[in-house]
Amino acid sequence: MLGDRLRAIRKEHGLTQQNIADVLGVDRTTYTVYEGGSITPSPATLVKLSQIYNVTVGYLIGVEENHPELRKIPEEKQREKLLSSDPISLLKKEEKELMLYFRVLSDAEKHKIIDEMKALAQRSGKL
Repeated sequence: MLGDRLRAIRKEHGLTQQNIADVLGVDRTTYTVYEGGSITPSPATLVKLSQIYNVTVGYLIGVEENHPELRKIPEEKQREKLLSSDPISLLKKEEKELMLYFRVLSDAEKHKIIDEMKALAQRSGKL
């Protein structure tokens, strides 16, 4: 179940196994066996994966049936939501990659990155 969910949600986000392996700091072959189901990631890795995909660990391991955001939507609205325009799909590859790395940082690290990016944009005259 875990491997199938990891594969499905990775593809849903338009990411490669290498993208996820890089963020996790593991070799791509290690991540491949997570998706294959022959090795279960450590609890810490499961938490990182849940942060990357913005889902619960419960969803990843199969104790929750739907993405948390879909559970709140009546059944008839789920299809409409899934088919609606997704602003994330409009992001460039580099922007998606930036978000991927950003999600696994601590709050303090996120604030530091935001401050640095803001300063860089101001120095470049684009902000």
